[in-house]
Amino acid sequence: MAKPATTVTIIAERLLQAKIFKLLDETGASGYTVVEGSGKGHNLIRTHERPSIVRDFDIVRIEFVMSDGEHAREIAQQIADTYFKDYSGIITISPVEVLRPELF
Repeated sequence: MAKPATTVTIIAERLLQAKIFKLLDETGASGYTVVEGSGKGHNLIRTHERPSIVRDFDIVRIEFVMSDGEHAREIAQQIADTYFKDYSGIITISPVEVLRPELF
């Protein structure tokens, strides 16, 4: 039986990845998924097809799911407040349904 939950998707520069992981671990996210990204945004185009010596400015998509939607929103706000004043990034929050809700 599917149960309601909340997915938070964070698009950020790779150089923030370890810091975001630490914050997620400290604030109670039970896990997260990371996908390397490329795309076009307000500031510039980022693509994996170009040779890159410094990958810190590549983007990643980090997603986590929580059954407690309010807590998920609080974590998302903390990430935005801590990192996205000085770095580019975006966060989306979506209601979802999950199977095996005990994992979240």
